[in-house]
Amino acid sequence: MKGFSIAKFFLISVTLMLALGVVGTVWAAIQWGPHEEVNVSQNGEASQVALSIGAGQKAIAWYVNVESGDRQGDLILAQNAGSGWSTQTITTTLQSRGPSLAYSGTALFMVWFQGQQYEEPASAFGGHFWERYNTGQVRRVTETMFYGSEEWFRPKLKVAQDGLHLVFAAAVTSTGESPRHLYYAYRPFSSNSWSVAVVVTSSQVGAGKVFFPDAALGQGQIHIVWEQRALTPTIYYISGTIGDAGPTWAAPVALSAPDQNGQQPAIAVDGSGRIHVAWTRYVDHAEQYVLYRRLEGGNGTEVQYLSGEEGDQYLKVNQIRPTVVWPAIATGGNQVCVAWHGFYPDSPYEKEEIFLRCSKDGGTTWGPILNASRSPDSLSLFPVVAMDAGGVVHLAWEEFQGGTDYFTNYDAIYAYGLPNIRVFLPLVLRNYR
Repeated sequence: MKGFSIAKFFLISVTLMLALGVVGTVWAAIQWGPHEEVNVSQNGEASQVALSIGAGQKAIAWYVNVESGDRQGDLILAQNAGSGWSTQTITTTLQSRGPSLAYSGTALFMVWFQGQQYEEPASAFGGHFWERYNTGQVRRVTETMFYGSEEWFRPKLKVAQDGLHLVFAAAVTSTGESPRHLYYAYRPFSSNSWSVAVVVTSSQVGAGKVFFPDAALGQGQIHIVWEQRALTPTIYYISGTIGDAGPTWAAPVALSAPDQNGQQPAIAVDGSGRIHVAWTRYVDHAEQYVLYRRLEGGNGTEVQYLSGEEGDQYLKVNQIRPTVVWPAIATGGNQVCVAWHGFYPDSPYEKEEIFLRCSKDGGTTWGPILNASRSPDSLSLFPVVAMDAGGVVHLAWEEFQGGTDYFTNYDAIYAYGLPNIRVFLPLVLRNYR
C-alpha cells in the first residue's frame, strides 16, 4: 500500500472511475500519504478519542485504561499551537471516562465523567461530570450522582458566545433497568457555577431509553439528536431556543423510520442555520449504511445513503468492538463532511477503515468516498471530525496496534487536509500512562 506504483495505480483507477461516472466500493481507493508517528506515550492504549479546533490551535483527548489499585482510568490531553504536540495527564482519579473538548477562541474547555467505585449487583458505574477550564483548574459540574456504562456514557460539550452547554445521557440508579434520560446543563462565562442538570426528554418518546446523544449550536438554539431504544432504535431530534432561564424546548421529532433501526447519530449546524444529521442504519453486523438528512426551515430533506447504495455498497464491522458503524459530522461555510468506520464487502482484510465524504453545496450533492485511514490491515475505529475556518478537515480516531486483545492497544491518530486534495498529513499520538 505504501509503494509509489500501487498508490499511482489507485489514483489512476479512481480518476477513471470518476470520469466514467462509476460508483464502486472504495476500501482503498485513494492513498493520502504515509503516516508520520510521534511517540508521546508508553503503552499505546487510547479510547474515546475527542477532538477540537480553535484559533490556530488544536487539541485531542482520550481515556487510558489504568489498572493501578483504585485507579481505573486516566485522561490524556494533547495540544498543538503550531510548534508541535505537547501531552499531559489531566486526571489520575477513579474511573475517568468520556472526554469532550471545545474551544472558545484560544481558550480550551474540557468536560468528562469521573466515576466512583461501585459494588455488585450494580450494572453501571456512578459518578459526576467535571470541567477543566482554560487556566487548567477543574470544577465539578453536577451534584447528582449519575450512572452510565463504558461506550454510551460520553458527554457533549459545546461553546457559544455566552457560555458552555453540556448534553449527556444518564441514569440515576445503578441497575440496568433504570431509565436513561437526556440531560442538559449550562454555565455562562459570567458565572463559576453550572446550572442544575435538567431532563430534556425521557421515556415519553416511545418506550425506550436514551443513548448516544450529540449536540450542536447555531443561531441562538441548541440542537440535539439521540438514539431512542424501544422495540427498534430510532433517531430523534429536539431543539431548544436559548434564553436567560435556559432553553425553551420544542417537541421531539423522529428522523429515522421506525423500521430502519437507526443508531449512532451525529449533528452539526452550518453558518446559515441548516441542521445536518448523519446516523447508521443497522441491518446486522454485516450490512449497515450511513444515512444523512438536512433540516431547514422546519422541513427535512429526503434521507440520503452516503456510504453506498442500499443493497449493494453496504458496510460491515467486526463482531467484537464495536458492532455498529460510528459516523461523525462537521460543517464549515457551505461545506459538510461526514466520517465513519467500517469495511466494504470487497475488502481483503475485513478490518475497519475511516472513510470521509464531503459536500460543497450544503449537503445537496456529495463528492467521492475517500479513505482517510489508509490502513487496511488494522482496525481503525470511532472517528471524530472538525472543520476550521479555512475549510480544512481535521480527523481523529482509534487505530489498533496489534495483538489478540481487541479491547486494548489502540493509538490516537490525527490527520488533516482539504477534502478535494489527495494528501493528508497524519500524526500518531500514542497515549500515555
